[in-house]
Amino acid sequence: MAAITASMVNTLREKTGVGMMKCKAALTACDGDLEKAVEYLRKQGADVAVKRADKDAKEGSVFVGSNDTKAYAFTLTCETDFVAKGDDFIKLGSDIAEALKASKASTIEETLSLPVGSITVKDRISEVLAKIGEKIEISKFAIFPIGANEVVAYYSHSDAHSVGKIGTVVKLAFAGSPNGGKEAVQAVAKTIALHVTMSNPVALTESELKPELIEKEKGIALEQVKNEGKTKAEFLDRAVEGRLKKALKQLCLLEQAFYTDDKKTVSNIMAEEQKKLGLSSLSVVQFVRFEKGS
Repeated sequence: MAAITASMVNTLREKTGVGMMKCKAALTACDGDLEKAVEYLRKQGADVAVKRADKDAKEGSVFVGSNDTKAYAFTLTCETDFVAKGDDFIKLGSDIAEALKASKASTIEETLSLPVGSITVKDRISEVLAKIGEKIEISKFAIFPIGANEVVAYYSHSDAHSVGKIGTVVKLAFAGSPNGGKEAVQAVAKTIALHVTMSNPVALTESELKPELIEKEKGIALEQVKNEGKTKAEFLDRAVEGRLKKALKQLCLLEQAFYTDDKKTVSNIMAEEQKKLGLSSLSVVQFVRFEKGS
C-alpha cells in the first residue's frame, strides 16, 4: 500500500474542499490514487445525501435565464443561508443553467443527466454536496419554449448578498407587426415580469385556480363576514360571495391591480400596450414565480 503523505492529502483537500481527515481516509481507501479518491468522496457525498434526506432544504437560490429558443427557471435548495451565499453553491447553479441552455431537457430528471464537463449534473451536485456536507437538490423547475410571435422576459430579485431570492419568467404571445419591433413586446413582458415578482399571483385567471384553494378562500370569507356581525342571515351568502370574488381577484394575474397603478388591472395594461404597439392581439400565455424557501 502506498504511503499517504501530507502533501497528497493537501492536494486532494485543495481539489475537493473536503476536510483533511476525510481526504486522508479516501486516499487510504484508494491506495493513494488521487482520481479514485475524488470519486470515492463523491460516492461518500451520495451516501451523506441519503443519510441527510430527513433534513429540509429551506435555503437556496432561484436561477432564471433564456436563449433564443427557450427560457428556464429553477430553484436550487440547500439547508443553510451560509451555503446558499457561497461561491461553490452559486457556481453549481450557474453550471446547471449553462447545461440547460445547451440542451433540450424539459424535466428535472432529464436535467440531472445533462453533461457538465466530463460528469453529469447529478454528479456535479454530489461533488458539491461532498464538499459542503449539506443536502442540495433542484426542487422547482420550469422550461418555456419560445415559439413564433412569442417573447419571454425574466427577472431575478436578489437579497442583500446578491443571491436570487425570487425568479420570475413571463411569456407573451402577439399577432401583428408591433410598432418598435419584437423588442417593444419584450419590454412589455419585462414589465409584467416585474409585476408578477411584486404581486405574486397564483394563476392567470380564476378558471385556473385549484378547487381546494377556492374553498379555502370561501371559508376565510365566511369567517370574516361572521366576525364582523354586520350582515343579516338572509344576506350572508351574498356577502360571502362578494368577499370571495374580491379575494380571488388578488390571486389571478390578469385581475390584479397593476403594481404601479392600482386604478388599472394587468388586463387593462395589456389592452393599452396592445393598442400602443398596433397589434391585433397581445396576451400573457404563461408565467412562473419561484421563491427560495417556499
